[in-house]
Amino acid sequence: MNLTMIVPTRGRPNLLLETLAHTILNVSREDTKILICVDDDDKPTIDALGRLPQDDRVRVSIKPREDSRGEKYDRALTEAKADVYLLAVDCAPVLTPAFDQHIINAARLFPDGIGCVYTPMANASFPGYQAPTARLVEKLGYIYNPEYPYWFVDHELDDICRMIGRHVCVDIDVSTAPLRPAKTIRMHDLAFWTSYFDVMTLERRLKARDIINSTDFESPDWLKQVLCNSYQPIEARSYWINNNVRTNAAAIEAQRGETAPPDEGYLRAKAKADKKLIEVFAALKQAV
Repeated sequence: MNLTMIVPTRGRPNLLLETLAHTILNVSREDTKILICVDDDDKPTIDALGRLPQDDRVRVSIKPREDSRGEKYDRALTEAKADVYLLAVDCAPVLTPAFDQHIINAARLFPDGIGCVYTPMANASFPGYQAPTARLVEKLGYIYNPEYPYWFVDHELDDICRMIGRHVCVDIDVSTAPLRPAKTIRMHDLAFWTSYFDVMTLERRLKARDIINSTDFESPDWLKQVLCNSYQPIEARSYWINNNVRTNAAAIEAQRGETAPPDEGYLRAKAKADKKLIEVFAALKQAV
């Protein structure tokens, strides 16, 4: 097995350079790749690329900016395919020596190759980093859900991994606090996106069940039935998380949201979500 670490970035070259400087020292395998995903209109980052670690394992992708966070991670599917994808950020270096080998060793525990490796928790809800296998990505059709312009992508993957019973933790130090930026890129309409995530609860449940019931998902029939029937505590937990965020959405946006108006990419992502909601509610109305 081999691993690609995906590092999307935008407008934070100093954080990116510091993250890479620490992380590259702890890569142990020659076939590990670190893919830096840069937008072609991000001049500060492009100007700083010459200061990246001079290592053949570090690769740079420069493309037009995608509308969503998930689409940016998906660049790896054509530019740095691997057996495991470590979904990173530009402000959290990995400080454990041979972290790539540790993640691969953990991913080998899944008998059919379908699963996700978690680093230790970044907070009470989610791990610092997630590393889905290529087989899980194949089942989902993406690395991270392309619908969300920020946040929520790791939440969706976490829900699905919990429902299919395929997440394993590995003891790797991801430094998530010291370099944390003050603002979240493209954070707008937080209350809307928490509610959108809640509306898509059934969709996530069906995605999980499709994986569980697939013929190449190696599990006894009794355990498949247990997994299919164990969604309620996972969905209730997700609703509780989002409801807390929704209740405090105005304060969170004031502290961490972008001050500039939404860009065109964000507006396109929001319009797609609006359209999907209309379709979902129309289908529900017809079914009643």
